[in-house]
Amino acid sequence: MSQAVSDEVKDEESGKQLELLEHLSEVRARLMRCIVYAALGTVAGWSFYGFFFKLLSAPVLPFLKKMESSFLLTGIAEGFTIKMQVSLLIGLALALPFITLEGWRFVSPGLTRRERRSARLIAPLSVVLFISGVVLAYHVLPVGIKWLISQNPPEAKFMPTVQQSLLFILKMYLAFGVVFQMPVLLMFLARVGLVNSRMLKSGWRHAIIAIGIVAAAITPSGDAITMSMMCVPMIVLYLLSIGLVRIVEK
Repeated sequence: MSQAVSDEVKDEESGKQLELLEHLSEVRARLMRCIVYAALGTVAGWSFYGFFFKLLSAPVLPFLKKMESSFLLTGIAEGFTIKMQVSLLIGLALALPFITLEGWRFVSPGLTRRERRSARLIAPLSVVLFISGVVLAYHVLPVGIKWLISQNPPEAKFMPTVQQSLLFILKMYLAFGVVFQMPVLLMFLARVGLVNSRMLKSGWRHAIIAIGIVAAAITPSGDAITMSMMCVPMIVLYLLSIGLVRIVEK
């Protein structure tokens, strides 16, 4: 009897080890595919670098032309370094949908049918909101940049470095894209029962204070104009989230 029980325990442990090895093998395969996606995206970013550079520098270029100025490079290899950095970031951005798909395919077998149905609705909403945040940042950034440039001393010539300018704009795009995920986050918290629409509605004053703190923390410049441009859409998204949370509750 004891021998039979021992054999069952060994079989169960062996089965768990095999299952763990299968999971590790699947994780490794999906990680390799994610690296391939990022590499292909980087090649695309390198090949179309001129287009992406114009897209990223568009919020600053009108002011440079108006002031008869230009970007500044301070090192021999700085142009190559900037091109490599931009290509890598563009590659990651282009590969992100495919990486998300790999993650979804990995976790979906462990979800119930209802959870998979909910995720199918949330995932596209997350992508749409991220793109919306980037598009909004593209249109409102010139206003913030104009105000920041107006604070320069009148005797100083405005010649920003390429690296600092592109990183500033990329951070702003990323910040707007991330904060636009707030409805998705609140819908998830409502789905697991941590928040509800009544709680969000009654705590709107505290939410506005929290939004101001978040905007001050994630904006690269920290100036009042840029913070305001981020706070207003975040407040609108918070109000929209109350309605979305009601739908999740139902």
